[in-house]
Amino acid sequence: SSGINAEWPLRPGTFPDVIRSSTFLTCHCFVTCAAHCILRRVLGHYRAITVAFIPAAIGSLTSIHIEKYNRQEILAIYMASLALECVYEMAVYRGLIPPIKGGEVALFAASSAVLIHFHRNKEIKINDTMDWLMAKFLSCRTEATEQSNKYFLTRLRESMTTRLDTFIQQHFSHYRSGPCQHELSCVAQTINTGLNGFVWGTIIQMCLRLLSSGGSLRQVLRLFRKGSEVARVSSFIAAYSTGVVGLECLMYKTGMGEKYTPAIAGAVSGLLFTIMPEPAGPVALYFFCRAFQCAYKKLIQDKVIVEIPYDTALLYTLSTAITIHTGVCEPHLMRPSYTAFLNYLTDERYQLLDRKLINVIMNNVDIAGAIK
Repeated sequence: SSGINAEWPLRPGTFPDVIRSSTFLTCHCFVTCAAHCILRRVLGHYRAITVAFIPAAIGSLTSIHIEKYNRQEILAIYMASLALECVYEMAVYRGLIPPIKGGEVALFAASSAVLIHFHRNKEIKINDTMDWLMAKFLSCRTEATEQSNKYFLTRLRESMTTRLDTFIQQHFSHYRSGPCQHELSCVAQTINTGLNGFVWGTIIQMCLRLLSSGGSLRQVLRLFRKGSEVARVSSFIAAYSTGVVGLECLMYKTGMGEKYTPAIAGAVSGLLFTIMPEPAGPVALYFFCRAFQCAYKKLIQDKVIVEIPYDTALLYTLSTAITIHTGVCEPHLMRPSYTAFLNYLTDERYQLLDRKLINVIMNNVDIAGAIK
């Protein structure tokens, strides 16, 4: 089990955690529905803000404390990215701002610069899973390689690339920058990192799709035969990791300072986000929220700002309220995957909401029939 735990940040006590998370979700749904009915009873009427926003906020604030603290942070970051997407879609739909072409690429590049800067300089711990992924995909001058050689997935990846690795080491072994501490040469390490990113990206996608398909390997293989989306995601991971490590080595060789080199490499490599298949916006928003979280923690650590009490719970509450309000009152602006999740969570009752009544409450905003 030690090998598994080193490969992936799993923790013991999975079954109690599942029970706790299920209790949190149940309480969230129950309190939100109860608050909706109580507000209608007390006020005697509906308002746009009382249809979903306030009940969802009450349900979120009440139930989030049931969940484990480290999961509260994960939920808050995810819901914040979803809420930002909803707010952006609302602003574009109302004509307040124009659609930003290529905005997700710029957002990802900026977020990448911040995250890689903090990861390389060890100034802020991002998140167990994020730190593991960045160490796995972006191993460069500070991550040792000999310890990971004993794990199965690493041996599988090495068996797929042994000949190419041997060729690289034979022909490029003498090209290495002074500050770099990796065992291979800079060229070999860069190409090796790209291969590692492509293989690991494909394996992780296969595992995720296997889980989402209910364990149907046939469906996963059928999806992989089509291949375009999977290949583009794996190609992006390979190109991005190659770009980060290669640019870092190149800048070290030219004598640039070590402190801001990772940020520059992350920003430039982040422009390769154009390779990602659509929709890529949610991924960019999630990384932006992670980068904002790291900057927030750094400012607190440096005593530039004071920590906001219950910041995680408040962020989750506000983000969930915005998201559920959008899903109920303006579903045409909601991410389709989350719409499907709400429908699944309510046992298909979500699609039975009276859109004509909501249309009247929302001052005749034409959303009737947005969900069939």
